[in-house]
Amino acid sequence: MYLYGTCKWNCSEIRTVTDARKIALTWKIHESLRIEGFDIYGIAQAAAHHEDSSHIAEWIASGKNGTMGFFERNLDKRGDITSLVEGARSVIVAGLRYYSNDPIAGDDNYFISRYARVKDYHLVVEEKLNRVQKIIKKEVPEAVCRAFCDAGPVTEKAWAIRAGLGWRGKHSLVINKDIGSFFFLGVIVTTAEFIYDNASARDRCADCTLCIEACPTGAICNDRTIDARRCISYLTIEHDGSIPEEYRGKTERMIFGCDRCQEVCPYNRKVVQYTDKELEPEFKITSLTRKKWLGLTPEEFRKIFKSSPLRRTGFEKIRRNIDFVDHR
Repeated sequence: MYLYGTCKWNCSEIRTVTDARKIALTWKIHESLRIEGFDIYGIAQAAAHHEDSSHIAEWIASGKNGTMGFFERNLDKRGDITSLVEGARSVIVAGLRYYSNDPIAGDDNYFISRYARVKDYHLVVEEKLNRVQKIIKKEVPEAVCRAFCDAGPVTEKAWAIRAGLGWRGKHSLVINKDIGSFFFLGVIVTTAEFIYDNASARDRCADCTLCIEACPTGAICNDRTIDARRCISYLTIEHDGSIPEEYRGKTERMIFGCDRCQEVCPYNRKVVQYTDKELEPEFKITSLTRKKWLGLTPEEFRKIFKSSPLRRTGFEKIRRNIDFVDHR
């Protein structure tokens, strides 16, 4: 894994011309990832890991996916990343910091998850990965590449761990010991070959249970998964219909997402504000007062949030969420 360009290769292993070519190519791709602004990145060897499919199948069987039926599609491919790109040899995984601690306007206002205070990460990360893919194609013209960012049957967190970016925290998110857990993930699956990083990141959670204790609705399971049906992020973003009455008062002032489990994590104590200019939002969502939120029209909502993650959730759900937290 590379963090701000720190090399972890064992150069004594480079014995052949082929190895020399691989390391030159790997250095070039790592450098392109750094230039794109990614904070951490690594490369793992592509291979089938059928346990990924099994774990997701067990999670679905217990009903913990809620109404997110898309997890059931292409379940077999989730356990074999080589099925996404014929002849795949490498999986490049990159992380981009997004932490934002902009103060919310007004005292009696609503909480928006930090990942939604920046530009829609799908747009930003995909553009960055596409530019990296062009470099791969330039260096290896015959290479086939596919980029993924929270799309397709890719177990991003599992591959981030295999590429050495960190470990799976008890809140289910990947934690990196140096930059914490507030980062987006992007993946490139390619037929090009590289020198692979050592997935040596050990589990550092130990007996800490702060994230579990901080979850307002008890959504964090003891197997490092989330019961989406109880998760405020799911309830305010993905869930259709009314929010169950049992969570009345537990969602606090949250109308889009919840960062509680990350906020209390010891590895996020020294987390710093994002610096990538491409993440800068067209509209600073934290500038909206409660009065402005309540006065938004559907047309204004679409205009303001045209490049925001809130656009996908939509005006009606956001109003539902506001009504839910405002109900006394």
